[in-house]
Amino acid sequence: MKHFDYKGFEYHTWDDVEEDNIKMFHECRKAGKEIKMPYEFYNHSPYSLVKYDQFVAFVQQIELVEFVRG
Repeated sequence: MKHFDYKGFEYHTWDDVEEDNIKMFHECRKAGKEIKMPYEFYNHSPYSLVKYDQFVAFVQQIELVEFVRG
């Protein structure tokens, strides 16, 4: 499920439904492709959404790494 986007980076979650609970897994996509995010993004609680400002900060980390790589 798509929740929001920033500069073309889209924040998605999908649910892992078990008998006794439901956990969310977090993903980032751009132009239909999954984007590798910082470890902290994937380590976010499976019981809550990443907030917009947190997502923006994660995307900015990715952009900085790409800029440095040239």
